[in-house]
Amino acid sequence: MTPHCRSRRLLALLAGLLMAALGGCATTPPAPPACDQPEAQCTGEVLEALQAWQDAYNRRDPVALRRLYAPGALITDDEFSAVPKSGEGVPVFFDDLARRPSARMRWVIGNLNFFGNTAVRSGECEFDEELDGKIVTRPVRYSLAYQRFDGEWLIVLQHLTIRP
Repeated sequence: MTPHCRSRRLLALLAGLLMAALGGCATTPPAPPACDQPEAQCTGEVLEALQAWQDAYNRRDPVALRRLYAPGALITDDEFSAVPKSGEGVPVFFDDLARRPSARMRWVIGNLNFFGNTAVRSGECEFDEELDGKIVTRPVRYSLAYQRFDGEWLIVLQHLTIRP
């Protein structure tokens, strides 16, 4: 083999290695670790999403609340029954906030479980509202199912019911 051929082969090899190394730069970032991995930050992320819901509710901000739900999410509670997010009843669910300006909520207790990139938070919360000059507290049981979409935890199922 002539020195010229050896140089061409070496250059081709180096070019191939360089292309392979640079090709990795054009790929999408790695997916976050699965929630069952020690380095995963899932618990904190879901609790932040839960806090975002409380904050948006207490600010009476239906637009911010809508952003916390995945397309096709279901909402069920004492007033709604399995309403898809795209359904007719969902805007009423969020827009009802305007008719209840003094309503506020707080999480009381909850359990959080992960199933891959799905999280289920269930527990109790309380809704306070001023009615006829008095603060009325409604204790509520809740279940929220979150799913991770592009690194963001969105609600796919919400169930609220007044605690007996």
